[in-house]
Amino acid sequence: MGKEDINGRRALEHAQGKLRECRVKEVHHRDEAHAGNRLPSEEEVAPKLARLRENIELRDEDGVRQAVFDLNPVVNGWKRVPDEVVEQLLTLLRNEKMYSSQLASHVLNYFEFESPHLSSRQKSLCLGFLKAHGDKFTDFYSQQVVGELLEGNYLK
Repeated sequence: MGKEDINGRRALEHAQGKLRECRVKEVHHRDEAHAGNRLPSEEEVAPKLARLRENIELRDEDGVRQAVFDLNPVVNGWKRVPDEVVEQLLTLLRNEKMYSSQLASHVLNYFEFESPHLSSRQKSLCLGFLKAHGDKFTDFYSQQVVGELLEGNYLK
């Protein structure tokens, strides 16, 4: 093997090493920078909603607050709020017991806190729900949140 062949082989091995290094950096960047760009599976969302329902039935205010927080898309690494979450929260709220419960305010607060992560369709669903049912909430704090959602820029 000549000197040129040895130098050529070393150059090739060096280039291949650099290429491997770049691939590792790219994968690391993708994992780090784009981790929040995924949509959750139903298996991931269902237990969180079940925990919220359970805490509502138990009238556990702290549990409801935590369950609502557990649906945060940023904390979960979700790209956006899943439609299923919005639809289920509105279903939970459309209940005679919830209309008079202070727990409704915590669920309603979700729409304020997560408004930047709601799609136009989801905001429209919330707005429609509040226009149709917002006056049924009798708890003072729930009424206040309904007013803020209807009058503020959260659902626009």
